[in-house]
Amino acid sequence: MRHYFCLIVGTFAIWTLAACHHPTPSPSIGVGNPYPVSSYVCDGTRLAVRLMGDSASVSVDGAAAGDLPAIGESGTKFSNGRQTLIVEQGRTSWAVGRAMPVACTGG
Repeated sequence: MRHYFCLIVGTFAIWTLAACHHPTPSPSIGVGNPYPVSSYVCDGTRLAVRLMGDSASVSVDGAAAGDLPAIGESGTKFSNGRQTLIVEQGRTSWAVGRAMPVACTGG
């Protein structure tokens, strides 16, 4: 009888410990990513920007991201002719078409 009691208590303890097991959390989005996404607001327009050196991947107001190639030698201006992203001295600005660039906040 004592043997069965120990067996039942042992089984219960194993089940209890198994129920308390917490799986290892997955890494956060962006962790280890060489090109993290930065969020900006530019005069009401929301941008999700991923700078990749020779281009910038930009999502406008949650739409699918599009690539803007770097123009010029400084690597701080990205444009496809319709949209332009400028990142200079820690400041970001955004322009559509021939409009003047507007300052962005966030990052």
